[in-house]
Formats: sequence, structure tokens, C-alpha cells
Amino acid sequence: MSPEPNRSATSRLRPILVALALVLSACQRQETREEISTDLATPRRGGTLVVAISNDIHGINPLVSAIDTQTTAVLDRMFLHLFEEQSDYTQHPPTFEPQLVESFEWSPDRTRLELMLRPDVSWSDGVPVTAEDVRWTWLAQTDPDLAWGYAQSKENIRDIEVIDRLTVRVHFRQQSPSQLAELNEGVILPKHAWSELPFSQWRSNGSWFEDHLVVNGPFDLQSWTRQQQIDLRRNESYHEPDLPRLDRVVLRVVPQKQNQLGELLAGEVDFIEQVPPSEVSRLEQQGIEILRFWARQFNYICWNTRRPLFTDPEVRRALTLAIDRQEIIDTLWYGFARIAVSPILTSIWAHDPDLQPVPFDLEASRRILESRGWKDRDGDGLLDKGGEPFSFELITNTGSQVRIDAAVMVQEHLRRAGIEARLRQLEFNTVISRALEHDFDALLGGWDIDTSLDLTYAFHSQSIDEGYNFGQYSNPEVDRLIEAANLETDPTERVLQLREIESILHRTQPYTYLWEPQRLAAASPRLRNATPSPVSPYFRLREWWLTEAD
Repeated sequence: MSPEPNRSATSRLRPILVALALVLSACQRQETREEISTDLATPRRGGTLVVAISNDIHGINPLVSAIDTQTTAVLDRMFLHLFEEQSDYTQHPPTFEPQLVESFEWSPDRTRLELMLRPDVSWSDGVPVTAEDVRWTWLAQTDPDLAWGYAQSKENIRDIEVIDRLTVRVHFRQQSPSQLAELNEGVILPKHAWSELPFSQWRSNGSWFEDHLVVNGPFDLQSWTRQQQIDLRRNESYHEPDLPRLDRVVLRVVPQKQNQLGELLAGEVDFIEQVPPSEVSRLEQQGIEILRFWARQFNYICWNTRRPLFTDPEVRRALTLAIDRQEIIDTLWYGFARIAVSPILTSIWAHDPDLQPVPFDLEASRRILESRGWKDRDGDGLLDKGGEPFSFELITNTGSQVRIDAAVMVQEHLRRAGIEARLRQLEFNTVISRALEHDFDALLGGWDIDTSLDLTYAFHSQSIDEGYNFGQYSNPEVDRLIEAANLETDPTERVLQLREIESILHRTQPYTYLWEPQRLAAASPRLRNATPSPVSPYFRLREWWLTEAD
């Protein structure tokens, strides 16, 4: 569960009901923008892009820095992956465009993958990137003393073998649909510069890496003033001709969203990763472009299925029926979201388009609850059974006002059904701690998902004690289908398995699936070719450009 949207490409923890008028107006705005900028259509080189960010990064070593969206997004502009994941997962599994890799070849049984690296990539100190860097990075990622947060993504990799200076052979334990994503998790690091410090000492020597920093990505770190500003500069040794187009990227830490918006409107900032839905109209009226895309996220209420109130799937379904999720979306998201249906997002290729959200139906909810013995016997407005009222605690995290507001609305919706939800806001780490210990009744949170569609993390019974199955949901058929889908490499067959899982989760409602949000980034009139996406808010930053010099 993340306080704000965030995930990477592997099975870690790591959508369109917008009004037609909004779509048409967006198209008209885009056409106008294109007409105005016809004479500026040729990308230019130079200039400084200023970005307002809410939080600072946690370090410059990707394996020891805190795993959060901001840190990952920045470091991914400094270090290269083997491949670059694309955002083309709507109609089919996502593709991976070679980045450090020049070509690759699978063995017939798909348990070995031979990678040929590009010969023209070097570190910023002039040392070539080689196969030794790839193998050594994998050793670092899987070292138990270093304890990288995404180490489990490498569990299916048995070995990475150096064949020659530019060739490695990856040995997998078994074939699966997510082998390339698992291999690609994490950037490649510089063995020659960082291997002198043992892995066991990495976590206690964070500043050492700044003094020994070399990069192979499009941008290098020029300076970093904690909690104030990150200054990136063009990496002059970057291998793609004429890229990056920008001279510098300044990421300015501006915690308050209203201050970010003020600086954007004043022309002091060129890009904001996320703006409040309530501000979209005002920004567009003042010439700011809003870049929309569906996030890889769903928000939910997780029911603790081991608590007596929530053991019955029909009762959980009644709770969902009692919550007016469209009202939440209209009130809090101004329409820039849609009702969630399942953990396989509406925008994902494997989602079943025939699966409809559980409707808002207060009378149906009351009928189900009454059939389960819940009635207001004492006339106090609350349903009761066996002398006990239908009352529980609903927790959510501080730091996310939209979730807090949503919890208040859920409380009111359930009150109308005769149910008392006692709200409690807790600091984010406390929520996580209680969730992992299953010490809660109900939890309002959000999952930022990857495209591997491995649902083990929250819905397989093995993840009750060793994962993120907070609600202790256990269904043998779901377990079987998840295990089968995680090994199935035929997309046609895998879709059938995933849709059966969807159907069961939809029917049993271990979660009430609340909403899937859109991300709303904002760009100044002088910024061109900005392509924020679910993969990264700075996707292909190397190709962004400015229409005028500073």
C-alpha cells in the first residue's frame, strides 16, 4: 500500500468514464497548441527545465536508497536498464525496448537468455560498460547483507554468466511470462567504481557513492542540496546522438502543492508531476497543458476476512453495495477517475471487459444484511446481531487527503445502511505495520501495480504471513489459478486464468474496489514532447525540449 501512486515493473510492491466534453475540449486544446507551435516543431537543443517536486530523493545508490517514486524516477535518468519498459500494455503484455542491450536470443526452452550489449556505451569517466557490470549488479541485487528491497524479483534467475566483454547468458530456473520484467528490474551499476566497497558496507556509507559517482544514462548529477534542489546536467558521454536535448534539469523541492502551482503560473517552473483535479480547469484557462494518463493504481477498502464481521463474502458484497463510489469520484476527483472493478486494472490487456463494477444499491445491501441476521432490533439506527452492533474501525494513512476525505464519505454511506465505521487516521508506517500484523478491521489504501499481473502479493494464501495479504484472504482455487497463471507463457491461456481469478475476487469481495485514478501532470507552454506515463513521470526525459532559451 502506498501513500501516493508508485510501482516498478516487477511483482512487487512495484482506466475511461471521463465526460465526452472533456475529451473533445482536450483535443481542441491540443490542436490549438499544435497550430501555435508549427514554426517551433523542430526540436531544439539547450535550456534548463525546472520541475517542482514534493519530496527529495533519498540517495544516489538505487539498491540502498529508500524505494519510492521520486528516487526511482530521478536515478533512472542517471543509470540505464537493460531494457526500457513501454506503456503499451492496454492491448497486450508490455514490450521491452532494448536500452543497454543491442540484441538478445532465447534458448528453445526459454530458460536461457543471451544478451549482447551495445558496444558504444560508457560510464561518464570513459570506462566502457561491459558484461562484468551486468553480472556484478545481479550479485549486488541478490546479496543478503545488502538486502535490496526488490531482491525477490531475481528469485527465478539462477545465474548470470559472462561469455565475453559484451555478452552475458542469463540462466532462469523456469520459464514464466515475466522473465524479461524480472531481469530488467533495477538499473545496471558501475563495477569498476563501486566494487571497492563491500556490499555489507553499502547501507552505512550512503555518501560514499556520491564521491564515487559515475553514470551511463542521459543525465549526470551536478549538485544536490538536501531538501532543496537536485541539479542534473547533460551527460556529455551519453551514447545516443544529439540526446539529451536539455542542458540541465533542475528539480526543486516544493512540498506544498499550491506553491508548486503558483510557481508554474508565474513561469518559474515548467513541469509538475501531479496536479489536483480541482485545479485542472483553472490551469488550462491560463495556458497550462494538462497531460493525462491512467495510473497503474487502484484504491480499495481491504476487509480483514478473519474478523467475524467480514468472514462472509455476501456481507462483504453488501458493504460494497452500500458505498456510492461514483459520488466519491465525482466529489473528490472531478471525474478524473473511474470505479475500480478488480486488481487487474481496466486499462490492462488481461482485464475482462464484461466484468461490471458492483453497483451502488442500498436496498440490495440491506436485503443481504437482513438475510444474514443483521437487523436494527433496538431502534438506534444501527444493525445488530446477537446483541452486538455492526460497528468496526476503518483506518487510513495521514498524508493523503483524498483517502481521508474518501473515508469520511464511506463512513456516511455505511451509516445510511445502518453500519458504524469508526474512522482512524494513522501515520503511514503505522498503517503498514498494523496491516502486516493483520491488526485492523478495515483499511482504506491503494496499490500501485506492475504489469506482470502476479496477484500473489495480496491474494494468495502464502502471502498472509510472508507478503501483503493484509486481509488474510484464503481461497484454494484462487491460489491454484495464481500459481498456474504465473507459469503460463501463452497469453491466450493466461487471459482465461486471470479472468477466472478476477471473477472469483469480484464475487467474494475481499476488497471493495473503490477507484482507479488518472494522473494529471502539468506542463508550461514552452515545454515540448513531455511524455509522462505510468512507467515514469519523466519517461523519455532525454527527448523533452524547450521552445526558448533561459
